[in-house]
Amino acid sequence: MGENKRQHYVPQFYLKNFSDSKKFINTYNISRSKYIPEASIRDMCQKENFYGADKKLEHFLNRVIETDTSTIIKDIINTNTFPNKEREEYIQLIVFLLVTEARNLKAADSTNNMFDIMSKNMLSLYPDIKKSDLDSFKIKLEQPSHHNIKIAIESAPLVYDLEPLLIVEPTGARKFITSDNPVVRYNSFYLEKNYFAGFGHVTRGLQLFFPISPQKCILLYDKHAYDIKGEKNGVLNLKAREVDQLNDLFYLNAYNNVFFNQKTKKEYIEGIHYKNKNIPKISELEREVSLFKSVNSHGSLFHFSQNKVSKKINFSWMKTSDFAKSLTMPAHLGGVHRTESLVIRRFIEERNANFGNGPSSPEKFIRVNK
Repeated sequence: MGENKRQHYVPQFYLKNFSDSKKFINTYNISRSKYIPEASIRDMCQKENFYGADKKLEHFLNRVIETDTSTIIKDIINTNTFPNKEREEYIQLIVFLLVTEARNLKAADSTNNMFDIMSKNMLSLYPDIKKSDLDSFKIKLEQPSHHNIKIAIESAPLVYDLEPLLIVEPTGARKFITSDNPVVRYNSFYLEKNYFAGFGHVTRGLQLFFPISPQKCILLYDKHAYDIKGEKNGVLNLKAREVDQLNDLFYLNAYNNVFFNQKTKKEYIEGIHYKNKNIPKISELEREVSLFKSVNSHGSLFHFSQNKVSKKINFSWMKTSDFAKSLTMPAHLGGVHRTESLVIRRFIEERNANFGNGPSSPEKFIRVNK
């Protein structure tokens, strides 16, 4: 592959934070259960013209998203402090996290999978088109990442209300791992309530985990839904066994590959792999789209929700607040929203004005795919 066509969907500077050499990183491929020592960072998390041959989006990501944020993250690692929430640097950090979640291969494949299923369902309504013909090809967007990144940037104001926390393992006894899908969108509150709807940007209890080095991890969380034990000035020190819980989370959020520092032993990663091998995988894209058929007409409904980690992990240092425990979960999949933020309240009002508060038709639908 020519160097001018190589486009990375996880920034190289980010992976270098986990490497002693800054050129190589230890890797574990999940589908092949294969440990790969000293893999080239340059060769990881990249595809030919992933963002387009014109390189416009690639250059935008490099100049506007990555360059300044690499310095911000370096400062967080060195000082254990976040930029002031009122400063441009903090906004830059938030945008980077959401774009990092939206720009990678997992997000692109999810979008294409949804587009393929919905397009073929509409084509199947034509009597001259056979199902066997539709199964013989895939319908894809040429650049699915463009739309995902646009939505991520526009959504950044919706998560400004989340509280930042820097999680630190101070002794070196255990090291954080990361992956090709490094931003973990999680919701301990939802899982505790056995409510398995999507973890949207405005949901009550939202957590965004993002390991930034072998010793440190960023967490943005809903401070009204959780109480943090042991936090001091925005920093929380964890013990090795508590880091192990987070590494389970980071492993389960991986799409294809897990990455880790050279000092992390092969046996440790293999232990995480085999412990979680029966947990549903993020890569099982067929689970992301549900099709419902009307029992009254020929109508159809699609429900699309990207796979998130659904394993319940009981963090000893984070407990659901009394306020969150008092909330009642709805019977529908719309979830419970954070409402302290004026931006979120206006967003919900506009969405309800455009789409309504829920279905008003008496028509009934049944799910036809599993």
